[in-house]
Amino acid sequence: SQTGDGSFDAESTDRSRSSMTRVVGVRWRDADPVSYASAGDFTLPLNSYVVVQLEKSQELGRVCREATELVACQPDSEPSVRVVRKATAGDLGRLQQNRESEQNTFKIARTKARELNIPMKIVDAHYAFDRSRMVVTFGAEGRVDFRPLIRALSSATGGRVELRQVGDRDVAKLAGGMGRCGSDLCCIRWMDKFESISVRMAKEQSLPISAEGLAGACGRLRCCLRFEYEQYRQVNRALPKVGELVGTPSGSATVIVGHRLKETISVRYRDDRILELPLAEVTRNQPSKN
Repeated sequence: SQTGDGSFDAESTDRSRSSMTRVVGVRWRDADPVSYASAGDFTLPLNSYVVVQLEKSQELGRVCREATELVACQPDSEPSVRVVRKATAGDLGRLQQNRESEQNTFKIARTKARELNIPMKIVDAHYAFDRSRMVVTFGAEGRVDFRPLIRALSSATGGRVELRQVGDRDVAKLAGGMGRCGSDLCCIRWMDKFESISVRMAKEQSLPISAEGLAGACGRLRCCLRFEYEQYRQVNRALPKVGELVGTPSGSATVIVGHRLKETISVRYRDDRILELPLAEVTRNQPSKN
């Protein structure tokens, strides 16, 4: 930093540099949120695999954001996750073994839940990379007593098992499936977090209001209702209402239809002529009350 006489304080500069840390963005699965880990001195190209140390276990993840910049961190904001090493061929082999164990535990968990008559839907089983614990994820209506299932799974797998309950949207994300559009669910392909969705978004887009028509695979309002909501809201604000008198290049006319997707309106003149005009060519005589 610069002192009062225009020189630079080397000690202060060194302290500033020592408070900087390199971080790298890592994902465990394609649509998971990005976790940031202290990269140390490792050179970690995009899409390379790394072993990272978490609070309770080690995990293997894929680099999705390179550590190309120095990010200022205060002591209390230092990433709690750190890169242990670049993944080796042996690490990738262990990952494959873990995946096979996960599939086996997943099947056992579903079978045991049915046998114990526990009202839950098992949707995922995940082995920590260092095999220190197995996390079984489930969905259920309300709280359930899953202690008998933990005992059964611990006995069957011979290791530490944790159960984690998630909401309806996370259940759909983990279970997989296709949306009404015929494509894989957006939450599986690219969504890493869930935004709040309301019926107002459907009304803004003039969609039929029905629980069946608006529900996604999770049974909640479809996430895609939000994707074009802001665009529709902006267009609706600019779109004159049916029956409103507007100015056009050919004189005043009455709005008879609004075309949201095309951002045009159809108007009727006094001589019964009907024209479709872009919103840019229309002057509103009265300000919108929206």
